[in-house]
Amino acid sequence: MKPEVRKLKAYTLDDTTVRVKLDAMENPYSLPSEVKQEIADAVKVAAINRYPDPSAAKLKVSIADLWGIGTQRMILGNGSDELIQYIIMAFGGPVLIPTPTFTIYRILTKSLSQDIVTVPLSRNFDLDANKMLKTAKAIKAKLIFLACPNNPTGNRFSEDAVLKILKKSDTAVVIDEAYFSFSGKTFLPILKDYPNMIILRTLSKLGFAGLRIGVLTAAPKVVEYLNKIRLPYNINTLSQAAAVTALRRKDVLNRQTSSLISARQRLYNALSELNGITAYPSESNFILFRTTIDATAIYEKLKESGILITNFNKQGVLKNCLRVTVGTSEENGEFLKVLKNALDTA
Repeated sequence: MKPEVRKLKAYTLDDTTVRVKLDAMENPYSLPSEVKQEIADAVKVAAINRYPDPSAAKLKVSIADLWGIGTQRMILGNGSDELIQYIIMAFGGPVLIPTPTFTIYRILTKSLSQDIVTVPLSRNFDLDANKMLKTAKAIKAKLIFLACPNNPTGNRFSEDAVLKILKKSDTAVVIDEAYFSFSGKTFLPILKDYPNMIILRTLSKLGFAGLRIGVLTAAPKVVEYLNKIRLPYNINTLSQAAAVTALRRKDVLNRQTSSLISARQRLYNALSELNGITAYPSESNFILFRTTIDATAIYEKLKESGILITNFNKQGVLKNCLRVTVGTSEENGEFLKVLKNALDTA
């Protein structure tokens, strides 16, 4: 076993059964019954005795209609995680990331025996473009990953900082827009101007986390090379059939997204009013907040009450920080009630 793998810490998820699950940035809303029936009908006739369409052509057309991404500049993956792995395999390292950010960048880089270097975000969780560029040059970085909006901080990096990195670096820059739907802002319109830019998106946050469909778009030559290492049949038949059917109902997706954006603002306002809580502005479907007392104790009290969020409490910039996914109004209300009680009794 490679020493890099032996030293890794696995990407762990808490699988505790709880009544309110707000830890995984999932869309809390189910699809309407008529859409579920349409998906069931599509799955019923799917030829699962045959291999899937290797190019997922129909699904690409559906995604192109949803987001305006050209099908010839698109690669689909088994979640964006698979696409991140392909990018690292193709470009190699060193890989440069700001911190804190999405843990998978580090795990996949190390598992592929590549070096990874980090640059801390500023106190308000924004990019230090000059430091990123200086470090990229010093280490001769091959890849830069920028989650925008960023996970776990929830903010979108300043456009000026991202553009400066794109313009002044000859490194491949991956802009991970997993939470694009909740910010409404994207770098997609300028993709044609930057051959070193790769954009990632996912259907998971729209309500299809169980289908595992990630989307990559980049310059045609980059797409061509990445397709050489893409695993065949990586999007299964049932996921293709279900997603094509569900994406026809953009009205449902837009309505659910709008509801979550409104709920996010209400949840942020409520958190900001609590003594001992600092909530950070978010353009995603979750909110990072800091407690003045031990965040792990708060996390455990919530969990004991059947509410699961994510604990980031460790030394450094995320000390005493917790992250909560925006849920339904009922889930958010229950979370706030238990949180307030935990703070009062701490």
